[in-house]
Amino acid sequence: MLARCCPPLAENSVHVWHQRTDRLDDSAFADTLQRLLSPAEQTRFSQIRRPSDRLVYLLSRAMMRTVLAQYLESTCEQIAFGANGFGKPILMSCANTSLHFNLTHSRGAVALAVSATREVGIDIEDRHRAVEFRALADRFFAESEARHLRDLEGECLRDAFFAIWTLKEAYVKGIGRGLSFPLDAFCFDLDVHRLRAFRPLADFVSTDWHFRQFELDDQHPGALAIRGQEADEVCVQFYEWHAHFGADRAIGDNRIL
Repeated sequence: MLARCCPPLAENSVHVWHQRTDRLDDSAFADTLQRLLSPAEQTRFSQIRRPSDRLVYLLSRAMMRTVLAQYLESTCEQIAFGANGFGKPILMSCANTSLHFNLTHSRGAVALAVSATREVGIDIEDRHRAVEFRALADRFFAESEARHLRDLEGECLRDAFFAIWTLKEAYVKGIGRGLSFPLDAFCFDLDVHRLRAFRPLADFVSTDWHFRQFELDDQHPGALAIRGQEADEVCVQFYEWHAHFGADRAIGDNRIL
């Protein structure tokens, strides 16, 4: 059997499952993962031409199916996905309607956040990719965020940009709106690249959220958006997916900054 039991998911906890694609070099294991996909996912997988994109898609779908099936005490085949009006994946035909999850991937890594009771959003980015930091900030960020970036250079500029971007992505994914939601309707105050405060700038922005920043590895900074203001009561735990579902043990650690 491919899957092993997930750690217990307590009421006030969030589990983040993550995996780098460059550590999945076993073709036989990849073939096993492909058999977990639904017919529609198999079709989509076959249409992706770039090998790196194919691997990310395969890992993303397999991770969601194996992890969620374990929490739901179900099988991978019984997991059915739908989407809300903005494309956010949701569980369909599931008795455990309180289970929340959100998926992200970026150039060589995939991460899945799961909560028993709280809505969650997650984002990771590749800090090594080429980005016009100030131009994008001037176009999409709140003025205070763009102004903060204008005062920075080099690695500080890069790290601050990705801090803001991952926090914003995590929030709009958490509320189920994605990039259809205006990114300048709320802002994050930073101490260089560390979060100090979340500030809504419009009355339609929900304030019932708190945030955690983390580092998956040297390449992938990330952020979590968790619904509810009781930040100190939420325990966030990280698990490497392949260590759990591809080997005989699970690895948990705390990467919150």
